[in-house]
Amino acid sequence: MRSGYRPGRDGAADQSWGLVAVMVLAMVLAASSLSELSPVPDLEALLRMGLAVLCGLAVGLNRAHHGGDRPHPNRVRVHVLVGLSSCLLLLAAGPDLDARSRAIQGVAAGVGFLGAGEIMMPPATPDNAPHEVRGLSSAASIWFTAALGITVAASSPVLALVALVLALITLSDRPRDGGRRSGGPGSQ
Repeated sequence: MRSGYRPGRDGAADQSWGLVAVMVLAMVLAASSLSELSPVPDLEALLRMGLAVLCGLAVGLNRAHHGGDRPHPNRVRVHVLVGLSSCLLLLAAGPDLDARSRAIQGVAAGVGFLGAGEIMMPPATPDNAPHEVRGLSSAASIWFTAALGITVAASSPVLALVALVLALITLSDRPRDGGRRSGGPGSQ
C-alpha cells in the first residue's frame, strides 16, 4: 500500500459521487414529467423505485466512507434496501390513505429497530473512562433514507432531491479542530 493511502478516499470515490448526482437528477426529471404524462402507471412506479434506490445509494456511499480507516460496504446495501423497501411498501399500499398511513407507521417501526442495531457502545474499560456512543449519524441516516423512500413514493421527487442535498451537506466531512487546519494561519 502507498504511504498515506486510505481506502475510499481516492479519485474513484469522487467520480462515483458525480455519477450518482447525474443519475439522481435524471431520475427526478423523468419522474416529475412522467407523473403528469405517463399513460402507464407502472412506469411511474418503476421510476420512483429507481429514484429511491439512487437516493439510498447516495446516502449509503456517504456513510460507507465514514467512521474509521476502512470503508463499510454493507452500509451502501443497507441504505439502498431501506430506501427501496420503504418506497415499495408505500406504492403497494395503493391510493387508500388509511393503508398508506399504516404502511408509513410500519416502516417507521421497522427502521427504528434497524437504526438501534447501528448504534454501538464499546464495553466498559477498567480505568473508568467515559463511554463513547458510536453510530448515531449512521442510524439517523438509515431513518432518513426510509423517509426519502416514502417521500419519493408519496410526494414530489423534487422534494426528495432537495432533502437529499441538504442531508449530504449535513453529513459531509468537516474539520474536527474548529475549522483550522494544521500549518495554516492561526496554527501553532
